[in-house]
Amino acid sequence: MEQKNPIYSEETRCRDCYRCIRECPVKAIRVVDGEAEVVPDRCILCGRCVEVCPVGAKKIRDDLRRVLHLLKRKSRVILSLAPSFAGEFRGILPEQIVSAAKVLGFFGVSETALGAEEVSAALRQNLSAENKPMVISTACPSAVELVRKYYPEFTQNLSELHSPLLSHCVMLKQIYDSDIGIVFAGPCVAKKKEADQFPDLLDIAITFNDLKQWFNSSCIDLRLQVTDENDVFIPRNSENGSLYPIEGGMISTLSGKDFGYRYMTLSGISTIQRAFDEMSGHGGEGALFLELLACENGCIGGPGCSSSTSIGSRLAVLNYAESKKGEPDGLYSSGISHSYSPELISPGEISGDLITEALCSIGKFTEEEELNCDSCGYGTCKNFARALLTGQAEPCMCSSYMRQLAQKKANALIKTIPYGVVIVDSSLQIIDSNDHFTEMLGEEAASLARLIPGLIGADISRVVPFYRLFKNVLESGEDITQQFVKHRDNVMAVTVFTVERSRIAGAIIRDATLSESKREQIIGKAREVIRNTSVTAQQIAFLMGKNAAQSEKILNSLIESFSAEEDGNGPGNA
Repeated sequence: MEQKNPIYSEETRCRDCYRCIRECPVKAIRVVDGEAEVVPDRCILCGRCVEVCPVGAKKIRDDLRRVLHLLKRKSRVILSLAPSFAGEFRGILPEQIVSAAKVLGFFGVSETALGAEEVSAALRQNLSAENKPMVISTACPSAVELVRKYYPEFTQNLSELHSPLLSHCVMLKQIYDSDIGIVFAGPCVAKKKEADQFPDLLDIAITFNDLKQWFNSSCIDLRLQVTDENDVFIPRNSENGSLYPIEGGMISTLSGKDFGYRYMTLSGISTIQRAFDEMSGHGGEGALFLELLACENGCIGGPGCSSSTSIGSRLAVLNYAESKKGEPDGLYSSGISHSYSPELISPGEISGDLITEALCSIGKFTEEEELNCDSCGYGTCKNFARALLTGQAEPCMCSSYMRQLAQKKANALIKTIPYGVVIVDSSLQIIDSNDHFTEMLGEEAASLARLIPGLIGADISRVVPFYRLFKNVLESGEDITQQFVKHRDNVMAVTVFTVERSRIAGAIIRDATLSESKREQIIGKAREVIRNTSVTAQQIAFLMGKNAAQSEKILNSLIESFSAEEDGNGPGNA
């Protein structure tokens, strides 16, 4: 059975807010049938969409069942514990965590920081022999994915070493046996992909949140956990590798010696992107080593954490690291070298003509019509057009387009409904009206309408004698239903209702001989459409999906009603 991507969408919970698209730094989300789903090939597993989704539709894959199965299959399974545990489990002694993990069934607990020390030791050797103008760390798998997929020209600059976690797995298998099971627990979602890609080294990766949930479901209170002299990290405690979770922590394990490199830490995907966008090529300024961390403030802010990136979490990691003494010499293991290749995901260049055509399809015919409001999540209308062309987006994601579409449908309805319709504002100025309205008022109004389409801007008090009905509705907020008034030789049944309280009122005017049932049906539906359209125009960014669907349903129903009248079932034939 194929596994889910480490980050996936629970489709039934998605609510068309597009916040995940706005926040995703690489736009690795596409919308299909109104549902936002993660595109695995584009995703760098930073976890930002999980953090910002307001309804919890973006999920981190739960691998706890697989861990339980692994514990049953293998007699010795070691828990590789990320060095940021000191910030996540503040106030808990390391030996209490070890003791609790043994209760869960683990053979022992080892610090992933030991793998970080392997990487640092190898880097100290490699940097002294390197002649590259720039070397990029590979400690953060999410940052590595960013480079390989979106900045492939810098892939050659990645240090040719496994991540600290995979280096730790190599070490443990060399020390304890290649048949042991290894489970990682930490703040990082991207580690799950490392487990998927390197199952011979790492069996499963879970988050700190998963581990805490497991402790809770097993009724284990870490603060009350009893320990003994055997509850220690294996094969030994870490030393300077415990600094890796914080910004500059990796560099601090390297910069004590002069390797001819200057060092720089970049944390946060947007920060890394800006830096790479500025570097068309590095050279002439001296050799540079870049420590990349996808999460702002380092690994203590990973998406698999429950704690915030507070000063307390950072200090806890620093205090734990500073409690260690000395610097490890040499390497425990060999075989942590690894080469990286680009993973191109770009669809290639998209011609300007195609972009223009896509823009026209959403009603953007001129540059002035390109609002660049970012409600769709793509920043600019042109970027949204590219997303449309690559199948990542749908036209309904454009709020201005949907508003225009809803307005056009409503306008079409107002123009074709077989009754007089007029909408006025608080100043009793006509906002819109249909031809039936002007025809009912006589030739003078019809002539005026030919000069001023829809009588837009005209004072309703100068057009109809019953203008006080509008004034009453605007002032009281109470609708007036079926008020019979005489205009010239005709008796009209007028219904006036609130569109926006105290601001806009609408009226439907009919011939008083219209059958009661048909009147109630059509007046009710028309009133709902007019109100719904106004709300759509005002709140399209929040409710466009819901209102568009409502309007579509009502419009279709009205079309059926009008079709029935044309077939001979209308009031005139009743």
